[in-house]
Amino acid sequence: MTSLQSGSQRGLTPEANGPVLVMAPRPGQPSRWEIWRRRIFLAIVVLFWLEIGIILMVAPWTPFWDNNSLLVGFPSLREFFMHDFVRGVVSGLGLVDILLAIAEAVQYRESAG
Repeated sequence: MTSLQSGSQRGLTPEANGPVLVMAPRPGQPSRWEIWRRRIFLAIVVLFWLEIGIILMVAPWTPFWDNNSLLVGFPSLREFFMHDFVRGVVSGLGLVDILLAIAEAVQYRESAG
């Protein structure tokens, strides 16, 4: 008798032809594709909010804001947009967008699979 056969008789090795436990997926548990779809969507959303936030924080303080050709026909509206408090509000909105992106990335949780 070999050592492998004697070990199986003493219960030291598992049976090769024994029952196999197969667990069905839990209902409501997302598939692998669903998890990756959520991750990709999160990355797109976070990058979008970061980009918009950075643009809104920086744009009011650049020459692009001062020389806006879209407001040439509206001098009173152009004058309103040149006030520092309007620039500050737009920059504050950019900061809120950046914080929104960070909050989305931090609070993301995925179910264990």
